[in-house]
Formats: sequence, structure tokens, C-alpha cells
Amino acid sequence: MKNTNKKKVLLLTNIISPYRIPLFNAISERGNFYFKVVALAEREKNREWKLVKNEIKFDYQILSGWHWFIWGKKKEIAIHLNRGVFKTLLKYKPDVIITSGYDDLAYWQGFLYCKIFKKKYILWNSTTLLSVGSVEGIKGRLKKIIIRGADKYIAYGTKAKEYLEYFGAEGGKIYIGSNTVDMDYFRSRVEEYRNGDNFLRERKQYPKYLLLCMGQLIKRKGIIQVLKALDILGDQEIGFFIVGSGPEENVLKIFCKEKNIKNVFFEGFQQQDKLAKYYALADIFILPSFEEVWGLVVNEALASGLYVLSSKYAGASYDLIEEGWNGAVFEPDDVDEIVRVIKNTKSKIKNIREKRDEISQHACREFSIEKSADEFIKAIKEV
Repeated sequence: MKNTNKKKVLLLTNIISPYRIPLFNAISERGNFYFKVVALAEREKNREWKLVKNEIKFDYQILSGWHWFIWGKKKEIAIHLNRGVFKTLLKYKPDVIITSGYDDLAYWQGFLYCKIFKKKYILWNSTTLLSVGSVEGIKGRLKKIIIRGADKYIAYGTKAKEYLEYFGAEGGKIYIGSNTVDMDYFRSRVEEYRNGDNFLRERKQYPKYLLLCMGQLIKRKGIIQVLKALDILGDQEIGFFIVGSGPEENVLKIFCKEKNIKNVFFEGFQQQDKLAKYYALADIFILPSFEEVWGLVVNEALASGLYVLSSKYAGASYDLIEEGWNGAVFEPDDVDEIVRVIKNTKSKIKNIREKRDEISQHACREFSIEKSADEFIKAIKEV
């Protein structure tokens, strides 16, 4: 018989990303409540992910509506206008609503529903003061309304917590859950690839040291800065994997051609099940973003045992990187600094390779899906 005393929890989010499915599965399985995810769209134009529906073990719904995508100069903006948001809420009658932000009309409808029907509202926040566009004016006042009106908060790490407190959130109501992926998945897949019969033969086809960058090829990702650093270094022992696609791809390729930069491998966009190859082949991961709310590729790289060079503008840098042990944090605007961190990392590559397993085990233990899910469950339980 269905337990009618269980809370109903509804999470409103933009899309069900592949890397979010394990987290939502864990929340659904571990939480003593009914859990439903309502997405505003199946995909957005800057993402080429496929929704792997057979991996979903939670109740979910994708709303119909109108969708636009704007490639801004500094930021990409996805706009969703959905039909039937309030109707969905009235039908499900949630006791708790969680929204993964406040930048879509549907999130505000969820917030309004909680105020009208005296239900509990939790804000799941990823924004940091390093990545925010505006903290003043009309936008700032609107942010204060929804942030101060929340009952509890779940933050993507310490920098997202600082952002909430800046806008007036009480520290005691904020639950910090590391933004994460299925770390064990990447650890096991990479280990399997490295132990494969053809791995050593394949690895010998590339330069002695391999840098890896993964993500959208857009200006704010700062990949051009790494290419500038490699041009200055002129080190033929270093190769650079670029995995991803986007409007800057031709710009980057032309730069490499004009500067005659060798050993840069443009691999295009790859689905999640193809990523282990690149993490296995690489020695060092680099995230040179000028703006990055978190940077889940850092989680993936650490789970794979890589040493990570991470931008100081990425939220992950402050919760995942232990300077000098599993990586280094740098200023992406400073090409000379990028040159220095690459040279310094290369000089101790033997030690870095020897502690791959230690880095991987630590990441999988400390930044697991289960730990992140437990913070959600605590917030829901205590709301």
C-alpha cells in the first residue's frame, strides 16, 4: 500500500543532463520521500548530449514549451517558456519544491506556488561571485527576493555558499554538496582502458606528455590561452587533446596553423561513454576558463587520476584542488603563468604518474554521488 505520509518532493531543472542522472537516482533511492524531476526541455543547443532514458530510475517529466538559445559575447543564454508549469504543480501537489536556479520563469512559478500554498522551497545554487553577471540593480533585487524567500539552500561548494550569504541567506540553512558526477564510473572505465591490450601501443602514437582540455569551444573557456602558452613553450614533447565542439573551433584551428603549433589534436564532441579514452591517455588536465560556475570536468579528471590545472574562476578549484598534490590553480588571463604551471607540472610528471591511483581514490571517496545526494536529503528532511 502506498504510504500517504511521505513527503512529495519536486525538483525543477532546465534539462536532465547525463551527469545528473546518477545524482537524481541516488536521491530517489536513498530518500524516504516521493521524488520527481520536472525538466523544462530535453536538451539545449549548446549541448549535444543524448538523454539516456534507460538509466533513469526516478520519476520524471519533460514539459512542452518554446525554447531559444543565444550565443552571447560573454555568456550563453538558454530561454525556456513552458506550458502547464502551474498545472503540473497543482496535479503533483509537492510538499517541497527545489529549483536549480532562478533564471527561468518556471522557477519563479515554483517559488510562487510555495508561497501561495505554504509549501517549502529549496534553492539549489551554483552561482558564485566569481561567475555572476550582476549583483546590483533590478537583477540584484530580484535575486534577493528569491534567495531570502527560500527555506533552505543547497550550494555547489564553498564559493556558491558565499554567494548566497552575500544576498542575505542564513549560513545555518545552507547545505554544501560538492557538485559532482559518478566518480566511480570514470575511475573504473579509465582503469579498464589503461589495462587494455592496445593501450601502450596507442599511447606511443602521441607525444611524451599529454595535456587534455574538454568542453564547449567558446570564448569564455579560454582554450586560446593554452595555445598561446604552447606557442611560447615550443616544446614538441607536449601534446594537447581538445575534446569538444563549438563556434570557436575554426578560430582555434586557424591559430594553430598560423603559429605552426604541432601536436594539437581536435577530437570533436564525444558522448560520455567515449571520454575514458582521453582521460586514460592524458597526464594532465587543464581548465583555462575565464568564467566557470563549477567545472565538472575537474571531478571527472581527478576520478581518472589526472593532475588538474584549474582556473581560479572555477568553483571546483576551491573545493577539489589541493595545491601541489592533485593540481594547481592559475590565472587564465596570464599566459606567462600558464607557461610556468605547465613547465612546473612537466618537471614532476614522474611523481604525478606514480600517484594516479591515490588521486583517483581520494576523489572518489571525498566527492562521491552518495555524499552529494545525502546533502539534498538532509535539506529536504530538515525543511
